[in-house]
Amino acid sequence: MDLPVVLAIAFFCVFLLASAAIASLLVGRCLAALRRCCRPDDADDLEARRPRAVAAPHQLLMASSKPQQQEPRWLVWREVEALTGGFDEAAVVGRGGSSTVYLARLSGDDVAVKVHRWCGGGERRLRAFRQELDLLRRLRHPHIVKLIAYSDDHEEGGALVLEYLAGGTLADRLHGGASATTPLLPWAHRMRVVHDVACALEHLHDASSSGTGGAPPVVHGDVSASNVLLDGELGGGARLCDLGSACEGFSAAVAPTRAAVGSPGYADPFFLRTGIVSKKSDVYSFGVLLLEAVTGLPAAGAPGEENLAARVLPRIRAHGVAGLVDARLGDDGYDEEEAADVARIAVECAAPQPGLRPAMAQVRAAIAEKAARSIAKAEYHGHQHIQLSKLLELT
Repeated sequence: MDLPVVLAIAFFCVFLLASAAIASLLVGRCLAALRRCCRPDDADDLEARRPRAVAAPHQLLMASSKPQQQEPRWLVWREVEALTGGFDEAAVVGRGGSSTVYLARLSGDDVAVKVHRWCGGGERRLRAFRQELDLLRRLRHPHIVKLIAYSDDHEEGGALVLEYLAGGTLADRLHGGASATTPLLPWAHRMRVVHDVACALEHLHDASSSGTGGAPPVVHGDVSASNVLLDGELGGGARLCDLGSACEGFSAAVAPTRAAVGSPGYADPFFLRTGIVSKKSDVYSFGVLLLEAVTGLPAAGAPGEENLAARVLPRIRAHGVAGLVDARLGDDGYDEEEAADVARIAVECAAPQPGLRPAMAQVRAAIAEKAARSIAKAEYHGHQHIQLSKLLELT
């Protein structure tokens, strides 16, 4: 065999062996890289394993014994009649434009039975009921009122059985007059309440990114002190209620006849001028709610008088909050720095143009930062009250 042929064959064999070695090395590197991508690196691996390594048996038991979220019960209409004592007027604890709320007992707990009647209101009332029922069945949040049961098969009305909060509404506690049964709401408690409402609105607005399965954002449409319920505990939390005016999936214009308009004093002036509703409409209403918490004054003015926002916003912009804080709190009843900061947040929320207003996530974060001391104080008092109540029950 010729020497050139032998050399060519030898070179080809060496080339194949080298190629195989290189290929093997590349495959190994690729597999190693994949393994690193699929698991934490060495520095983080210990931290990743640590919770499993130190989890105590009682912690696992506690985790497994947490109560599961129960689906709301469906009731036939006669069960609603039985709950309300045949719609007994003596059990009425609230009224709305198309609904009456009764205090009742279900499974040993106090509940609020919100009975809707759509005779006379037609399709609009039925649509509002369906909207609220659908949202409450899907949205679960500690600061949105909880749906326990419902009835929707009666031709003349429907009912929502909701958790009952003994503290009444924020409007009652701010404007109902201090008494033995409705004492003045302290500053710290007000800060916790507005923070809770901000959390609820953030959840509604950012529903698509909050673990609700890609749900579209929700505009509440009627944020007001009357739609904020308080529990009966000192320093206790709050729940946002009444989703009958909500708009789901709207972030731009909607038909004015289908849009939420808000309550007097809270309605977004931009919406009233243009018919355009968005999440920023809720932000405006929440800004008015902040002004109420600071001043103790109702959002809607007396007949012939300007609304709260029109009266106080120019003064806050020009001179700050001096002289505007609820006088019933007394000089030592509130934190001056917090009051000024919260008032500034309210001014930003109530900006004339929606594009100038912050998102609710930003508002919630600002309140959590600026009113942190008061919120913590209220939560501590609420925790102490719960512990005392449990001790009294045991004795």
